[in-house]
Amino acid sequence: MKNLILSIQARLRAIAEREKTAYQLILVRYFTERLMYRLSTSEYKNQFCLKGGALLYAHEQESSRPTMDLDLLGLRISNDQEQMQAVFQVISQIDCPEDGVLFLHDSIGASEIKKEGRYSGVRIKIDGRLGNIRQMSQIDIGFGDIITPAPVEMVYPTLLPMAEPKILAYSLETVIAEKFEAMISLAAQNSRMKDFYDVYRLLENSKIDDAVLTTAIQNTFTQRETPIGPDHVVFSAEFATNGKRQQEWAAFLKKMGRFTEMDPLAFDVVMLVIRNRLGPIYAKL
Repeated sequence: MKNLILSIQARLRAIAEREKTAYQLILVRYFTERLMYRLSTSEYKNQFCLKGGALLYAHEQESSRPTMDLDLLGLRISNDQEQMQAVFQVISQIDCPEDGVLFLHDSIGASEIKKEGRYSGVRIKIDGRLGNIRQMSQIDIGFGDIITPAPVEMVYPTLLPMAEPKILAYSLETVIAEKFEAMISLAAQNSRMKDFYDVYRLLENSKIDDAVLTTAIQNTFTQRETPIGPDHVVFSAEFATNGKRQQEWAAFLKKMGRFTEMDPLAFDVVMLVIRNRLGPIYAKL
């Protein structure tokens, strides 16, 4: 087992060097991936659906933005914190000798997530080990959202040649719908640059079905009871050219390592794509 673990650590370091990515980020991906594999082989595999940054990584891999957490939607399962803790204690004890990871089931903690002052789910934290490496994994679980047209099963890519997680996942149209709803709800107070980045990349680089996207946005806005009004500030020129927001955008790109002085991705370009693609859908809600 010791030789296996040392081999895995060495191969993960080689991936970090090849991708010019921090070794710590590769470790986070690895622990997340192996936790997903255990989930995918558990009795709870059909009660969680993958969303968030880990899902976008599965579609875009190295070109996606870095993510540190695992985001899931609970399906037909209680949002009780103690039950969520018990569920992940079961999942964490599933044995997978080939990956060398040991999740410490007695380390699991659960807490409530609140965003913008309202309940949005349960956060699970669990400690893991890969030999002498210690890593804490964080899982954010939401409840009650609608996936349009329905969850799809996907094979999650693995960093090393080993058993792949087969899990339920959001449609990309629903990913866009939820992030767009947040843009509308938060309006001028929105500082979540990652949402603008993700929506821009998905609209530009993914095969998005416009009819499905329209329905997903309608369903999400209806389910979340989002107020709709004319001439929303998100679609205004002032929103795209606001100096403070431009600074936040540049800082976000630099943090991700996506900013270059020669060819920066301008925020007003991002907003032009969002306005042209999503503005007409919003106008018909």
